[in-house]
Amino acid sequence: MYHFAIVALLGLACWKFVGMLLGFTGRDMDGHVKALVTLAVGVLGAYALDYSVFAGWGVTFRQNWMDWAATGLVIGSFAYVWHNVLGYIEATGRQRRDEARAMESRSPRAA
Repeated sequence: MYHFAIVALLGLACWKFVGMLLGFTGRDMDGHVKALVTLAVGVLGAYALDYSVFAGWGVTFRQNWMDWAATGLVIGSFAYVWHNVLGYIEATGRQRRDEARAMESRSPRAA
């Protein structure tokens, strides 16, 4: 269970790091290019940390590089999970705020 949480939080860090990189460059990338960059950042992060979620789960690969490469792809994929989950929460919050403003503007004012 801890390994799943580690990968999930590394995915969040990957998502925010790619967002920070795009903010520094000031350009918006195509979705396909952004996906490749996110996956590459995930793989580089797993390599830099020398972390393999599969070793923690007792799964072995033929060669060592496959451990961190697969872990990096999972981390990069989790970045898109975070993107969609946090986007849904943000959209729900905006909808609730807009509904509250509409109800306040329709309600009669007390003297």
